[in-house]
Amino acid sequence: MTARHLTSQRITFFPDYRGTNPYQTLLYESLEPAFRAEPGPIADALNLQAEAPDRPHLFHLHWEHAVLMGAGAPKSVEDFLDGLSRFRAAGGKVVWTLHNLAPHDAEKNAANADLQAGLCELADILHLHSLHALTAARAEMALPEAKVRVIAHHNYDGAYPVFPRVSARDDLGLSGARRIVLAPGRIAPYKQPVELAEAFLATAGPDDRLIFAGELASNYDLDLPDDHRLMLKEGFASQADVGKLHAAADFVVLPYRASLTSGSAILAATHARAVLGPDTPGLRDVIDPPTSGLIYEDGDLAHALKGALEEDPASWEIRGRAAAASAAARNRKMLAATWQDVLTSLTTSPVSRLGAG
Repeated sequence: MTARHLTSQRITFFPDYRGTNPYQTLLYESLEPAFRAEPGPIADALNLQAEAPDRPHLFHLHWEHAVLMGAGAPKSVEDFLDGLSRFRAAGGKVVWTLHNLAPHDAEKNAANADLQAGLCELADILHLHSLHALTAARAEMALPEAKVRVIAHHNYDGAYPVFPRVSARDDLGLSGARRIVLAPGRIAPYKQPVELAEAFLATAGPDDRLIFAGELASNYDLDLPDDHRLMLKEGFASQADVGKLHAAADFVVLPYRASLTSGSAILAATHARAVLGPDTPGLRDVIDPPTSGLIYEDGDLAHALKGALEEDPASWEIRGRAAAASAAARNRKMLAATWQDVLTSLTTSPVSRLGAG
């Protein structure tokens, strides 16, 4: 074991989404060597706390709906909260990052609401990515505001290769396209792919293209019109594919039904691509309309997309540069300093085994 590992404060994080989203990889790399993060369920955190009972171990929960699904999931919300309570009673500390107000799978809404209520009580730190997200969360749940910390979502600098627009279009077989619109990320009903396709086809010219690129949500039967202007790149996109798709696009469209935090919008901005999307907390955090993107009112997708396609492409290029300048301020080293202050405050506080409340 290296000296660094001997002195690092250990963090257990759950779930482990590093394979499809570099958010966690970039976050925890920025905290090294002071903190060393490893994936694992609450049972792992309990064991590690027991191994070193005089020093608080940290458990960092993301995307809490994952507690309700997949391998290693507890039998119920109560089982998970009981484990969390025992972890805190043993001296552990809990950080909860609230990425979404509700799971994108509506069937889990009721259980997730119970889980969030328990987390509001048991978490030592409740982290949100923006004041827009905090405002939206306060309207939906009774946040323990003394526990709240707002730390911005970092950018994706260095996570994906960057390509020239012309070569990216050539590689994708789109050298003859007029406008290219990218709809990236997981393809699911909450992103309204069918509505987006219909709005695009109602306006697009014969040489315009709309690219859907991402993994298809489970049990989602996507039925897109048969039209050569629509391209579906289904499945996990490699880092090179992500870079090429953003380089080829004129702009990114994210027609969310709801978004508390939008990593896709920050990724687009990192690649100097502006976003068109609805008025949600996640997009308000990233877009300064009309300078670095466009925001439309609910139900106005078709009209907004029509206007976006009719604009001179130079307008979107200018917005993309503004978006990139804004994304550059989401510097990981700068944000890591705030994270380290927050986490250090937990690990230097006295270990208490007086209860979990």
